This record gives sequence, structure tokens and C-alpha cells, in this order.
Amino acid sequence: MTRLRRLLVLVVLVIACALPSGGAQAADSRFHDNVADAFTEQDGAHVFDFAWDLRRERGDDPVDHLNAANAAARCTQCGARAIAFQIVLVSGSPDIVAPRNLARAITDQCTQCEVAAEARQFVRVLDAPVRFTGEGRAELAAVRNELRALEDQSLSLAQLDEQVERQEARVIDALDHELVLKSRPDARPEVLDKELHQSADLG
Repeated sequence: MTRLRRLLVLVVLVIACALPSGGAQAADSRFHDNVADAFTEQDGAHVFDFAWDLRRERGDDPVDHLNAANAAARCTQCGARAIAFQIVLVSGSPDIVAPRNLARAITDQCTQCEVAAEARQFVRVLDAPVRFTGEGRAELAAVRNELRALEDQSLSLAQLDEQVERQEARVIDALDHELVLKSRPDARPEVLDKELHQSADLG
């Protein structure tokens, strides 16, 4: 096993250790995971991975969703970039709201290489089931497409971070202005808990 692979295994173990203990609960947590992984050991290669998740939850189950971006490289003149965006809409009154958002970027014996991991997690706990308006759905689709299109753009790490921040702002705006009650599309929901988790590791 190469050193890079050992480091990547370590990242996976760190994430795994963050999962709740207990067989059934740990198994259920896997279905809440949204993970982007970009790894390369090839000189001159540039790899990219993007993960997007819009999840609706109902009831009193723990909100323990994981959003993670992992990037790693062990090569010359290469790059790895991972971006993960997760939106979690919860209707009800869960006892536990403890989502996890992680970004990990690793270089190992790299020469002229760049790695970037960007993770954004948006959590809303609401008093009743909700849906996005047509405008909100269109805006989120545009955000998803523009984030995915970053793979084909030759951006510096600073420019990449700026673009991610721009798309993050669009998601927040949609959450603040384009959510309506499923039962009454003319009414806004009451927000019981509002969280934004940001993590970036650039190098």
C-alpha cells in the first residue's frame, strides 16, 4: 500500500469514527452521507469530483448527516479538487441536530501540485413539510450545474474558492426566500433551526 493510499485510508477512518456507534444507527448514517473524493498519483493529471445532495427528512430522527470533500495527490504537476454541497430540510422536532461537514486536502511528495477540498452544508429544521418554489428549483439546478462546470475551468485555488462562495450565497438566498409549505404554497414555513457549515482546505 502506497503512502498516499495509507493517508486516504486514514481520512476514511477519521470520517468513520465520527459516525454514531451502534449497528443500526451507524448503518442508517451511511444513507445520509454526501462525499466527493478526488485522488491522483499520476504525473500531470488533474482530477475533480463533485457531490450534490438535497435531502428531506421527517420525524424525530437524529440529524447526523455527513457532507465531506476529500482531495489528495502524490505526483508532479498535478491537481485534485473535490466539492461537496448538501442541503438538509427537516420537518419536525428532532432531539439531536448534529450534522457533520468536513474538507480534507492532502499532498504527499508532490511537486508543483495543487489540491482543494470545499464542503458546504445547509441545514434547516422547519415546523412543517416544505418544498421549493419553481424559481427555487431552477436556481438550485443552476447552482448544481455551475459547480459541476468548475471541472472544465482553469481556476486558481483563490478563484475556485470565490466561485464556491458565490454559489453558496445563491443556495442561502433560495433557502431564505424560495421555501414554502407543502400544504399552503402561499405561506412561508417557520424556521426552528438554521445552520450553515463551511469547510475548505486549499493547498
